[in-house]
Amino acid sequence: MAFEIFSRKVRRLASPQVTLTTLGRIALNKAATVILEKQAVENVILLWDIETKRFAIRPISKKDSRAYRVHYGKKGNGAGFSAVTFLDHIGYNGRNESRSFSADWNEEEGMFLVSMADEVLGQKQLPLTAVDGGKKGKTA
Repeated sequence: MAFEIFSRKVRRLASPQVTLTTLGRIALNKAATVILEKQAVENVILLWDIETKRFAIRPISKKDSRAYRVHYGKKGNGAGFSAVTFLDHIGYNGRNESRSFSADWNEEEGMFLVSMADEVLGQKQLPLTAVDGGKKGKTA
């Protein structure tokens, strides 16, 4: 039996990166996690700039109903949180594969800035509209 060398697909990067997963999570790599850990960040809010196609991850210290709770990996290798509704809101259409993006730490603003490529953004989902007055079980 002949063995072949397995080519590892995961890259370890020293610069902050965020990955948008197929499950709708935003995962931060070790470099990004270190920045949040130094500030003891527990919650973040997400901001969206439709004109520049950028989103921001801003740590917050006060309680806020719009905040996402950051979950840290047990070995300190990364952090993440679920952001399905946010990704739907911005029209992210990358649910078939996980995609990584560079995350620039803006010291002055105290947040990560992530630029999205036009090809990963589709049409925003339209709100659901009631049909036939929205009453269940009635037919015409």
